Order: sequence, then structure tokens, then C-alpha cells
Amino acid sequence: MRCEAGRILAALAGMSSAAVAVASGCGVTDGYGCHELLACDIITENGTNNEACMGTCVDADVPDFEERPRIVWIGPASEQPSCKDAVVAEEGQGAVFAEHELFVAEPERPFRCDPCACTDPACVLPAGLTVTSGWMCDDGPGETVTPFRAPPGWDGACVAPRAVAPDAFGSFEIAPVTERPCEVAPVSVPRDGDLPDERQIAVVCKGGSEPGVCPDANDWCMIGASLLKPGFRRCIVSEMEGDYAKCPSGEGAAGRTFSERFSFWKVLDDSRDCTPCACTETAPSTCEALVSTFEDDACGDLVAAAVVAENGVCHDAEPGSTLGSLRAEWRVNAPGSCASSGGELVGDVVLARRTLCCMPEGT
Repeated sequence: MRCEAGRILAALAGMSSAAVAVASGCGVTDGYGCHELLACDIITENGTNNEACMGTCVDADVPDFEERPRIVWIGPASEQPSCKDAVVAEEGQGAVFAEHELFVAEPERPFRCDPCACTDPACVLPAGLTVTSGWMCDDGPGETVTPFRAPPGWDGACVAPRAVAPDAFGSFEIAPVTERPCEVAPVSVPRDGDLPDERQIAVVCKGGSEPGVCPDANDWCMIGASLLKPGFRRCIVSEMEGDYAKCPSGEGAAGRTFSERFSFWKVLDDSRDCTPCACTETAPSTCEALVSTFEDDACGDLVAAAVVAENGVCHDAEPGSTLGSLRAEWRVNAPGSCASSGGELVGDVVLARRTLCCMPEGT
């Protein structure tokens, strides 16, 4: 008796040989054992099946190849399927295969490191003033502290953050100029477009074959070709590294031999990486600015002016004066320089040659 397709697939995907035999009717009638059923059941016309193997019995005993045959998908990397999609499901059931190995038909694409680059260092004007009602920038208890800040990215043009009345304007501290250091800059490397990956690959799946079910004890029972989706085929994989393994001729029963030869690479180890980018100062920056304060809001009536560099400056105001606006200009604007490093390729990739011998797709 024959099993329905769902039981066949389940048996081939993970059941033991004995379970497969029971699914086919072994031991359920006439009191004879499984070995007797396998030995005497009717052999089909193609000579590959004794009705205990519900797929195809194949001779996978080929020198230099692994003992167990595999289900393999071969095609472009951009279309890589999952092994769980290998089988055409029938009656709501299907075999489940696990990914086993991934081979590539050509060595991995060159591993490129993007070049490293650095932003330019720059001199940055003071962030503004801190105004206190006390003399010599006294901000102790009882003194009024008023921030008088320039906008972010200030270029020194006249700004009027707020008005400070005489009773709150005793002195002011000018913030120092700063040196913006160079930093690692992202680099946009032109690419050849987001083209699909058309490298040929082989996805070698676990499952789909069982020993000890066929009339010849050396044969393997494999899932039938009619249950495999397009692109999937039945193959054997070379056991040793190299490109020397030879496939059987195509003279087997109805062409059912592993006669089509494919050569692939397997990645054994890939330690390739890029050293991190870094920036090192090669010359310091020299920055010095003249900061002027004014009573009005249009930088017309000067209160005081002071030169500032890497240290801030405290300046007393004239008694009774007000603060309305602020302006700055560079006296020395000499950014330094830096050099980039990194972006070097380290590590290596270790590849091994593997040969696949497959039945023609559809057989």
C-alpha cells in the first residue's frame, strides 16, 4: 500500500528507516517482518523502488564523496531560497529541511575598506558673555548673573541677545575662543549601483534521504524529483578539499545518476576586517578674536573691547552703562592640520574547493 504525500515527506525529512517502513505497511499484515517486506515487495518498472521507499532509490556510493546524498538548490545569490521551501507541499503538509552549508561558485567578492578621512580643524568664536552685577565678574551670593549668549555657529556679526540694565551690568566675562579638532569624517564611496547579486551559489540542505529502505542495502531512498520545487535537485558532495572528484557517468536507470558536475567554493573561515579610522593632529591651531560690547542693540555705542584666545577675559563695565549688543572679529584665524589613518584590510579568507555531482533537474 502507498502512503499519502504528507506522510511520505515527513518520513523522508526526519523519520527513522523503521518508521518509513511502517508508514508503507511494513509489519501490519500477515505477520512477516520489515526485512521480509523490503526483500519481497513488488519492484516498480523503473527498478528503483520496492514500494517501501516512496521516492527514488539511488546509488550514492561514489568514491571521494560523502555517503549521504543531499537536496541542493543552485542559482543566483539574489534568489537564494530557504531549504524549508524545497518541497511542493501537498494536502497541507510538507517536509522540513534545515540549511546545511552554503557554497559559492566563485571566491567571495573583494573585501574593500572605505578610505578614511578627517574633518578640518577650525577656530570657533566665543559663545558669548556672562554678565554679573558685581565687579571683576563676581557671581557670588547677592549678585545678579545674566547670560548674554551668541547664537550657535556665530560668525561674529552684530547680535543683540537681550538688554541688560545698569543695575545688572557691573562686569562681564567673555568666553574663550575654542579650537574644533579634526574628527573622523564619513566617506561616501561611489558604488556601481545596487545591482542584484548574480553570483551562482549552492544551498546544500539537510534531509530528504534515508538509508536502509531500498532493496539494495547500499542505496539511499531520496525524495522524488516531482516533489522538489524548481531549482532544487538531488546531489552528492565531495568529501575532501580539491577539484579532483569525478562524477558517475549518465548511464544509470532512466538517467538517474549523479552525472552533472558543479564546482564550488566553501568559506571555511573569514576573518577579514578593516582597521578603524583615526585622526592625528599634525599642526596646532592658533586662534585669537577681538570681542566688542555695545550699549545699543545695533553695535553703535561701544562699552568695551577685549582680545581673547584660549582663555576667557573678565572686563568691568563703566558705571551706569547698559549692554545691548555684541560683535566679534578674528585677529588670528589659523586652523591647524591633521592626518587620517586606518582603513587597512587585515585578516584573510580561507576557502575550500568542493565538487557537487547532481542528477539532472527534474530526474
